[in-house]
Amino acid sequence: MALWPFHQRLGKVPFAGVFTLGEAIVLLALLGIAAGWAAGSWPTVGSGNVAVAYLIGAYILAMRNSPVTFLLGLSHERGIAWHGLAAVLATGLALYHGLIEQLDAGKDEGDGASADQGDEEGEDDGRDPYHLITGWVGFGLMAALVLTSASRRLLRAYAFNTWQALHVTMLIACFVVVAIHSAVAVLVGAGAWALDVAVRQIYMARMRNPRTVEIVALPADVVRISWPAENFQYAGGQYVFLNIPELSWAEYHPFSLSSAPGSAEVHLHIRVLGDWTRKLHTRAMQAQNGDPQGNAALAPNTWITKAYIEGPFGSPSIDLYGSRYKAFLLISGGIGVTPVQSFFNHLMDQRKRGRPVRLAHLVWSVRDRAMVSNILGYDEVYANTKLPRQLPVSFQPDLISPHIFVRPRSAGGGDGKVSPAPLQMLPVQSRPGSAGGVATPGSVVLEEARGDDHITTEFYLTQAREQGRDKANISPELQPALRLGRPNIPEIVADTAKQAAALGETRVAVFVCGPAAMVAEVQAVAAAASGCCGRGGEAGVAFDVHAEVFEF
Repeated sequence: MALWPFHQRLGKVPFAGVFTLGEAIVLLALLGIAAGWAAGSWPTVGSGNVAVAYLIGAYILAMRNSPVTFLLGLSHERGIAWHGLAAVLATGLALYHGLIEQLDAGKDEGDGASADQGDEEGEDDGRDPYHLITGWVGFGLMAALVLTSASRRLLRAYAFNTWQALHVTMLIACFVVVAIHSAVAVLVGAGAWALDVAVRQIYMARMRNPRTVEIVALPADVVRISWPAENFQYAGGQYVFLNIPELSWAEYHPFSLSSAPGSAEVHLHIRVLGDWTRKLHTRAMQAQNGDPQGNAALAPNTWITKAYIEGPFGSPSIDLYGSRYKAFLLISGGIGVTPVQSFFNHLMDQRKRGRPVRLAHLVWSVRDRAMVSNILGYDEVYANTKLPRQLPVSFQPDLISPHIFVRPRSAGGGDGKVSPAPLQMLPVQSRPGSAGGVATPGSVVLEEARGDDHITTEFYLTQAREQGRDKANISPELQPALRLGRPNIPEIVADTAKQAAALGETRVAVFVCGPAAMVAEVQAVAAAASGCCGRGGEAGVAFDVHAEVFEF
């Protein structure tokens, strides 16, 4: 509550996105300090101090347990974006500083002073014979760090773990060389980053969260990882970094939690997208049917192994967990549904306990990859008998709350987008029963709305095919929440604004996670609908967006 003023949105800024008040204050303060510092030292070798200041900021912003993102109301990804900008500024200023220092050294060599006097002045300036060398080596390392991280396409061209190992190696080499160069102040930022690494890998992973996990290969190239929730505290929408020693002792990969607090088990659902996740899926597929210790029989494609877990991380950039917001718009694409559904289920549990939730609309959009190829590798009997009928195979994971409200179907336009219909409640076929007390197959779950509350869910298959629906577990008569086509984001946002205004709510919390293009569209549409400086658009409703991409 004390930090809420710093988390307030100020509206969208060109090339920078939506700023928080805290970001603006800190940015202006840093610019003022840099300008004042530069005014006194810009033409001299002292300009390197400004570069070091930005380099310290780059190290601090790379921390996962970051005080900066918490204080300013930023997501980790927003913090990483600032980390990249600080690194670029530090590199540019280091180049400027190097050129100034080189010119200054040449001036000393070219004046009429004696060699002895020149040596003495060089020593006074702190320039020994290796000073210029370490300076340029430090600049080269900074430039290499920026260039190898600047392009996401370049990053995808080689393995992530190779890039990560190279990045960390150059980070360490950079602060060592820069410190030798006489910029010892850089150790402040490097020390904070090193402390964060130690906390994560020693305390979090090795001491607090070594776990025995169950890894199951699911249809549609999805892997589910589970472990008992005992002594694991988390909030809906958070994420962890996961290490499987049997695959690689050094690799930690980020994944969103798909379960919600209160569940007996913690779940991760992972889409197979790279070498490491492919190894994970293959290893689960090859697992023998049985506990390695012989204690019990396991389901097919199930692997029991040891894991180290860093986290959970992910303080949202808006106050999703307080009582400030009563209206929510949750939009996800593909496997980006995992943090969104986790938060949605958490929100629904809080609503049962009395938290005022007037409006919550969940949208999940995904390509129908299963019907194109993936489902062909699975037994049709398995798909028809073991998988829940509430969602098609393409929509794995199927962990959405069983208490679901849906919109009636509406026709799509010529552009393939499906426009939202007026909000209303319909009964939804529940998913199969489990130890958690979910209703049994064939039953219908329908919550009572409180007054005019609107809780709705829509699932979109963007590349549906008429052929193969049976294999893909698609039965529209049993799936009233299912839509064939792409979601019409502008109309969904406009409809949400009208509903919120009718309920007397002036601010809507938006949680979006998915492909970069979807996130960008939601951010742009929400900013436009919020009007000037986020004060409310035509309906008098403003949208505050928390976005996650997780493209790494």
